[in-house]
Amino acid sequence: MTTQLSFYTNHKRMKAKIKDGLLIREIAGEHVLIDAGGGVDFSKMLMLNDTAVSIVNLLRQGARTAEELANAIAEEYEVTEDVALRDVRELLAQMREQGLVTLE
Repeated sequence: MTTQLSFYTNHKRMKAKIKDGLLIREIAGEHVLIDAGGGVDFSKMLMLNDTAVSIVNLLRQGARTAEELANAIAEEYEVTEDVALRDVRELLAQMREQGLVTLE
């Protein structure tokens, strides 16, 4: 399991900001996040489910906290905020490990 990403540093809320140049493409019926900025590196493609696509699209609109993303996902997919927050943090941790999001 991926280490959970902490959005709190010194009791200050951090916002996730998505890297420029990311593309979502559908390949063989699957959504794939590709970093088109530095050429295609197949080892750095990230497979996305529908929820992850929604999170990426929200981040494209601007930096957001994990809680802001979770609230939107909970509303869109009719899940609890706790479940949505867990999923958001897991995805953001994966994206951060690959250099696809930063914290500000």
